[in-house]
Amino acid sequence: MIRFRIGHVTATLIQETVDKSFDFLKFFPQADAELRDENLSWMAPGHYDPATGRMLLSMHSWLLDTGRHKILIDGCVGNDKDRPGRPDWCNLQTPFLDRLALAGATPEQIDYVLCTHLHADHVGWNTRLIGDRWVPTFRNAKYVFSKTENDYWAARYAADAKNHHILGYVDSVLPVIEAGQAMIVDDYAEIADCLSIEPAPGHTPGHVAIWLKSKEEYAVMTGDILHHPIQVKYPQWSCFGCIDQTLSARTRRSVLEATCERRALLLPGHFMAPHAGYVDEGVGGGFALRWAE
Repeated sequence: MIRFRIGHVTATLIQETVDKSFDFLKFFPQADAELRDENLSWMAPGHYDPATGRMLLSMHSWLLDTGRHKILIDGCVGNDKDRPGRPDWCNLQTPFLDRLALAGATPEQIDYVLCTHLHADHVGWNTRLIGDRWVPTFRNAKYVFSKTENDYWAARYAADAKNHHILGYVDSVLPVIEAGQAMIVDDYAEIADCLSIEPAPGHTPGHVAIWLKSKEEYAVMTGDILHHPIQVKYPQWSCFGCIDQTLSARTRRSVLEATCERRALLLPGHFMAPHAGYVDEGVGGGFALRWAE
């Protein structure tokens, strides 16, 4: 089990699956084969498959145990979700909840669910299918969504109901709101006495970074601010799915700078093992990732 300690808080990785569907050079439009190959010595085979040219992305949540609260950060893809635009996400059947229980939390014990943003691969386990209805998986939890993010997807839903992220909003966000369990917050909200939510736009308009502080130690959960460790070295590389690639790169650099300054543990949403690390100053305007043990 992958577990880290930040002050009084433990952060445990709850893995759902590994996504191998994205071609590296298509995923990062600013990348090129030469720079990719310069980094193969550390990327392959754990973060990149040379045989297919595809990147490896861990689909996981972070479970935080503060001693007072159990908090889930991001909800992966989920089971039984219809995602025709993403076959690797479609109608999954994974033992995610069993893994959550092994890590020390049943669905009923989760106090908060925080979503860095509302893409389909970060909200899926917000709900599960009971009969023909989507119901909140964590019945005692408050689900924390950025107001900016929710407003954006609510407007998109009214205009385009077939996009796979819209499908995620329909089956994994709206049922939570309708059940009265949503906690829609403004910028810089504070949760559970140890978490602060800071705007981190670019990948989506309302994407947030979730900062944890305990006993003067810091961690940051970055969702899709970073998809792959190569972006620590090249923060200017935004992925094809970023709504505003220039803003996304600017946000990424800012968060990496803050992570470095605070000596915070970086807990990304998709890095493969060892999944977390520390950020140091690098060369050429980038940063260096030092994996956590």
